[in-house]
Amino acid sequence: MADLENMAGEYINTAAEKDLFESLFADTGSRESISIRDWTAGWPAIVGGINGIPTSRQFNTLQYIADMKSFILYKAVVALQQAGATGIRIGPPQELEKNMILFETIKGTNRIVRIRRKDSEGNEQVFDLAAVFEMAQERENIQSGDTLATLFGKIARFFEDMKANCFSDADDPFVQMTELTYKPPALRTKGTLYGLITNKRGLIINFYDRYISGRENPVIERTLYGVEKTGRTSLELDDTPYAGILSCIVYVKAGETVNRKKGMLYIVED
Repeated sequence: MADLENMAGEYINTAAEKDLFESLFADTGSRESISIRDWTAGWPAIVGGINGIPTSRQFNTLQYIADMKSFILYKAVVALQQAGATGIRIGPPQELEKNMILFETIKGTNRIVRIRRKDSEGNEQVFDLAAVFEMAQERENIQSGDTLATLFGKIARFFEDMKANCFSDADDPFVQMTELTYKPPALRTKGTLYGLITNKRGLIINFYDRYISGRENPVIERTLYGVEKTGRTSLELDDTPYAGILSCIVYVKAGETVNRKKGMLYIVED
């Protein structure tokens, strides 16, 4: 019996990879034409019934079709290898070559951050990885092994449930204001209680719905008008609530004579 290992290239048993795939069974032999309908129906349709006897030409066709399918796949793989060595590679962006798809990783790690593609002319395209997610129904801690969609959904729930003063300067639940640090309601942090500290007697705080720099006719209730000169100025509306802090009350003792001023409220103490 001949030593098949010493007969490479002469026999299909020892053919090289290229010859093995490109040498189709019965390629030059006699083959019977089989319709697609009979092919999908199987042997009974091809040989004329369950007890039919297949011919050598029918066997040749059967094996030839199987070899042809393998040959087509083989050519596709070879073309991909020739185009970009591996066709697809995982590594840093410096390894991207023509006709290649590269899964870019962080240097020194196996973490993929984006996908890069370069065509035969050297034109590069970059595809950043995106996370598509839905906010979780309840607050849950993140776990190792969670998908990106699950992780971001859990994080989104925590942000949604945060209170208005979470990152505000007024973190203290109670803020004491002075006349100099007074904040109107529109500028106060929700969920925080504000108090006013003053050592002036007769302090009155009036709240206004709007502030106008200038005058308007007719005047509107709960409006504070700021006038710097007697001439009419253009109206500049500020929609935020405004509080005016007025010290217009003067306490005097009974029998005391004082030079009273216009616009002041005098209260006599017994």
